[in-house]
Amino acid sequence: MPQYNWNEIPDTQNEILIKKINELSSFKMFTPGRAHLTITDLPFYSKFKLLQATTFSSIPPVTMHYLVSGNGEDAEVIKMNGTREPIFENNHRAGLILNAQTVVAYATFVLGAVQTEEGSLRLVESVDENTFTDTPTPQQRKEVTHLIRPAKVVETADGFNLDVIMLYGDSVYRADLEVKKDGFIEIKEEELLAQGLPIRPIFLE
Repeated sequence: MPQYNWNEIPDTQNEILIKKINELSSFKMFTPGRAHLTITDLPFYSKFKLLQATTFSSIPPVTMHYLVSGNGEDAEVIKMNGTREPIFENNHRAGLILNAQTVVAYATFVLGAVQTEEGSLRLVESVDENTFTDTPTPQQRKEVTHLIRPAKVVETADGFNLDVIMLYGDSVYRADLEVKKDGFIEIKEEELLAQGLPIRPIFLE
């Protein structure tokens, strides 16, 4: 997940939001006092924020994500379900802001929302402490650092074309993404650059 500026939920909002997110699950996963909720603005949405909820009633703790619009009792909550559909189905009312400055953050968000057995697709532009899950050998660190670079963005009549580096499972890929003006994303081409690396994402769910 990209580096977001997470903020604590005010106590007055906490119980209301817990009630709303519990209504989206088959059982009451979150309980006040045993859950931690934080929220962040998203640079590509003017009307939706991203809510992160962690329950400490399970071992290990479970973290879920939700899109939120509005406040208090009037807040609408949309559950992120491990697919792109909650994003694509709600973009038309999210106040989507797609431009050369926000499109990479948006693409990173969409790809990262998809969960598979190998984890999520991680669009990366630099190496940081979250890149590796195990200590890499000097050669592995050099190889990954050499491959990871900023995304290349080209504006088109229909939206944007991105040339990006992605981490998936234990592999590094270069991919061409097409991002439409309405937010729909398609991977047009992908190329395996390296595999067998200690970059497999850690599962929280």
